[in-house]
Amino acid sequence: MKDLLDHECRSSLLYRSFFEQMVQAAFLLDRSGSVCRGNAACEALTGYSAEEWEGYPFWKLAIEEEQEAVRRQTQSAGNGEPMSFCTVFAHKAGPPIPVEITYGAILSEGAAIGYYAMVQKLSQAVAGSREAKMCKMLDLSLEAAFVYEGGKLKYVNQSGIKLVGARGYKELLHYPFTSFFHPRDMSLIEEMQKRLERGETTSPIEAELIRLDGTRTDVEVCGTSVLIQDKLCHYILIRDVTVRKITHEYFQNSEKLALVGQLAAGIAHEIRNPLTSLKGFVQLMEKDGMRKQEYFSIMSSELARIELIVSELLVLAKPHASAFEVHDLTNLITHVVTLLETEAILQKVTIQVALESPLPKIHCDENQLKQAFINFLKNGIEATSGGGEIVIRLWCEGDKVVIRFEDNGVGIPAEQLSRLGEAFFTTKETGTGLGLMVSRRIIENHRGTLQLMSTPGIGTTVEVCLPVIS
Repeated sequence: MKDLLDHECRSSLLYRSFFEQMVQAAFLLDRSGSVCRGNAACEALTGYSAEEWEGYPFWKLAIEEEQEAVRRQTQSAGNGEPMSFCTVFAHKAGPPIPVEITYGAILSEGAAIGYYAMVQKLSQAVAGSREAKMCKMLDLSLEAAFVYEGGKLKYVNQSGIKLVGARGYKELLHYPFTSFFHPRDMSLIEEMQKRLERGETTSPIEAELIRLDGTRTDVEVCGTSVLIQDKLCHYILIRDVTVRKITHEYFQNSEKLALVGQLAAGIAHEIRNPLTSLKGFVQLMEKDGMRKQEYFSIMSSELARIELIVSELLVLAKPHASAFEVHDLTNLITHVVTLLETEAILQKVTIQVALESPLPKIHCDENQLKQAFINFLKNGIEATSGGGEIVIRLWCEGDKVVIRFEDNGVGIPAEQLSRLGEAFFTTKETGTGLGLMVSRRIIENHRGTLQLMSTPGIGTTVEVCLPVIS
């Protein structure tokens, strides 16, 4: 291949016009990236004679700390993905030389038999500019990097070219940045661009990138704005998160399987006890031929317990279609208190509502939130039964609303508090532990948080934080 390349250049106008007359240094490279020939400007640039660099890898002309970057760019050019970039060459007898390298293919009868590297010396002012340093860093980045000025693409690194599936930089000049993303993510991308126009730095956003061949991949996109020579440029980084998402889903599935095993063991234990009682009473009735009323009462109670366990499991397992609408949280809490007020009076428990500040409306599924709040109130009533007080405090804190259910009941020890929310772990004699698990899921589905705080002998506090309508 080297002989063919050398012969092609020597026997054609290409050699005379391109190599002999070029003012810029022009190196002829074979497919492996080794230097075959060069024009006179190559020696003037580096101080090395042709005999000293012919046959050596092209990237060895760079200073030691730049050689890996030049090797990567040279190999990319050999793979049909040439791109201009800045680096620093070594000089035989003088200081290092800042240069810009541009690659191109050499064809023979339509097939690439090698390629060339044109090396232009940069002035110290240009080489030391913020733009040159930034592009040098982006050349080494494994993340896709795009630089835009006035909406026009000025730079993209090799990682960016590969991510979108382009053949090179020039091909991407025909595509606006928004064209790489799924239409459903367009509002996020356009909002990011507006923030960049205002000179802001944006946080990473998740989106679906559509490559030029139509395939899709999950990515994170972020950007920043920088003034270069009094012009606002947008530096945008795109990270492929496909592997990370697959790994996350794998761990999520592993956690789900572990939870399924835990639930299965708990279900078997919780349902076996009432079934054992039912079986015993049926055998007694068959043996004695008697139908005692107390047997039926106990059997009915055990069947009701099985029904309760199954019902709560269905709430956890069966996906429910949420009906999110704008609601007044104060009215929602008032309704929940009204529902449980009679039960509280029977247990000699008082319920007070303390509204500490006017509350904005929230976006929620009213029925689901009521179910969670009813669970919290019922737990508080049971904990303070026999003469206690429950205070529901509501206030606004930044972009969220806080709801606290405070009781002065018996409290919960720290070792038990950490386990609340586990399936079939409960501090109540007749509880299943599923109520709190259901309530936690409801709060999380509303993009909220749930926190439990308790001190034995003082009481328990359930704190819920929910986002308000922005």
